[in-house]
Amino acid sequence: LSLVLILMVFARPLLALDAAAPTGPADEECLPSHWAGSGYKLKDHAIFYADGYYYGASIYLSEQNYEDRFAYARSADLCTWTELPPILTQRTPGTWDDFRVWAPFVIREGDPSVTDPRYFMFYTGVTADITQSIMLATTTTPQDPASWQPQGMVFQPDHPGMDWAGRGKWSDARDPMVVYSQNRYYLYYTGLDTNGGIVGVAVADSLSGPWQDLGSTLTLAQGMPESPSVMEKNGFFFLIYNHAGTKLGAQMRMAPSPTGPWSSPTPVALGWAHEFFQAIDGSWMTSYLTDYSVTVDRLDWVRRGTIDWPVVRFPWQIWLPQVVAD
Repeated sequence: LSLVLILMVFARPLLALDAAAPTGPADEECLPSHWAGSGYKLKDHAIFYADGYYYGASIYLSEQNYEDRFAYARSADLCTWTELPPILTQRTPGTWDDFRVWAPFVIREGDPSVTDPRYFMFYTGVTADITQSIMLATTTTPQDPASWQPQGMVFQPDHPGMDWAGRGKWSDARDPMVVYSQNRYYLYYTGLDTNGGIVGVAVADSLSGPWQDLGSTLTLAQGMPESPSVMEKNGFFFLIYNHAGTKLGAQMRMAPSPTGPWSSPTPVALGWAHEFFQAIDGSWMTSYLTDYSVTVDRLDWVRRGTIDWPVVRFPWQIWLPQVVAD
């Protein structure tokens, strides 16, 4: 089986969506839609749903407040985005995120019927020496930007063969994202060990941790993987990442388990730093970066044999299959 992938999708949403909320599907006429910063650029981002709105959080790129906060916006229909005050704006000396914050990822805790569920934002904390750690912030009211409360550092690599020097030196451990599968949480991150750049994975029984570092699930001999997204569909797992430091761009690999072994890479088109989620009507959506703004579009499915393959519209509104199987 040969795969040529541009976009893949999840078997289940990363976020538990509240079916009772009034928000409907995105208007087909507006897609693809765009979330762009006002006086700043966007980079690695997350989109999640809560209390009738879709929320976006992103790295904040500007001449002032460069990467020291997250841009924040919301949309009722995934078409029009309203800018909200930025979040996690306070940098406290001596903490693991006292210099920069990168790559937010948001996942909701608990069953959709739970009242006042917690939302967990995993992100990269960076010190002035570029020591990187995985941080956590939580809220039960994401509609209030000020409600996001830092919970501190929750993960630093400690597997055999790691190359993570710690405070005072450049140490790679960034771009977290979390998948729930097989009754466990899997936290993916990118870093470095003695064999090269890695997508590492840690496991926990709770979003609060503690997280056990399993080490590399994918090692690249050249360049660094960045912005990993892992998706599960019908028992298969798909890893999309950016192959930084090379001309290869975004790539995808497939595996029979959340920890591999991963297939040979295939190219991914349509932007970088991909995210996938489900709209309130159950339809699949994708978001990705194009020229430092976020593009949001809808996915559809084509059955080939026993597998559903995703398709996505290009800007001129023609439906094109994104996977070709031999």
